[in-house]
Amino acid sequence: MADVSQWREQWSEQEWATLRLAPVWVLSALAGQVRFDEDERGAFWDAVTDAALRSTGPGRELLGTAAAERRWLLDAFELDSRPVVSGLLSVTRLLERMSPDTRDDVRASILRVGEGVGRARGHFGRRMTLQDEQTLLLVHQLLQTARETSGDNPLNSPAAI
Repeated sequence: MADVSQWREQWSEQEWATLRLAPVWVLSALAGQVRFDEDERGAFWDAVTDAALRSTGPGRELLGTAAAERRWLLDAFELDSRPVVSGLLSVTRLLERMSPDTRDDVRASILRVGEGVGRARGHFGRRMTLQDEQTLLLVHQLLQTARETSGDNPLNSPAAI
């Protein structure tokens, strides 16, 4: 895994903005909207903090940067014209350019935010609803690179069907 400060420098401003918005697209997928109420924002920032503390390397830097920009990150998200799927696919195109270790770390950090928000939305703040679990499975699939998706396809298996 590249040095964290070097890792940040490889991205253009537009690419870095796309990466920073990744956890917000996950929130939007779960909430089903692009404007969030106070409870949703609170759960999101709690999940970002928790996920950053559990992350290392580039994933931690990404979430730390998002948290440092909390005053305007959600406003930037509202101004971004990309729908959730398009935004997440833009993130996936950036994930494809990362080394496997870095890609796994960044993707896991983004998904940890979704898990935290999902738990906050779920039963007594401890379990996700089935709908949120399914949504996060879809988000996880969207964040898979083309190579990862084709490698996981049973039609590409050498075994006879």
